[in-house]
Amino acid sequence: MGMVAKVLEKKGAIRFVDTFADVVGGIALAFMVFCVLLQVFVRYFVNLMRVVSFAWTEEMARFLLIFVTFWGAAIAMRRREHITIPILINKVSPRARLFLHLVFIVVMGIFLVVVIVGSTTMMRVTWRTPVGSGISWLTVGRVYVFVPLGCGLMVLYLALWTIEILRELKCPEHVSQEAKEK
Repeated sequence: MGMVAKVLEKKGAIRFVDTFADVVGGIALAFMVFCVLLQVFVRYFVNLMRVVSFAWTEEMARFLLIFVTFWGAAIAMRRREHITIPILINKVSPRARLFLHLVFIVVMGIFLVVVIVGSTTMMRVTWRTPVGSGISWLTVGRVYVFVPLGCGLMVLYLALWTIEILRELKCPEHVSQEAKEK
């Protein structure tokens, strides 16, 4: 087993990353909901918009939606909860299913690397471009940081899934025994 596989095999580190991803995603989602509710409350109930400006809440909610989308996609990748068409994959043997999963992982990995490279380029180009009037410290480049973060987390989970599949292909009875014990 290679060095990368040994590092990724440490269940404590993986559990920490999983918990961290869940907590950060939950906090971002909660703050997004807070921003939207504050905007609605102020606009329709308090009607302070003539005196106090809460325009930042709309922008912040929009940017948090971008973050939650990519971060949540990574969490869905970990849980393998993305939309699938199981009727097709369930018609093949379990071993062929593993190979199809590997093909999916390779294609998805290539796509994610392209997105990471593109978003990193956009991040550099727009690092100093302001996003709007409400949040002076936030730039478009900083918003683009969310994309490679979420996609990078997805790549990590694809790597872990690949290791799991390769183990099962190498020793199917050992992995199925571990799955029964969980």
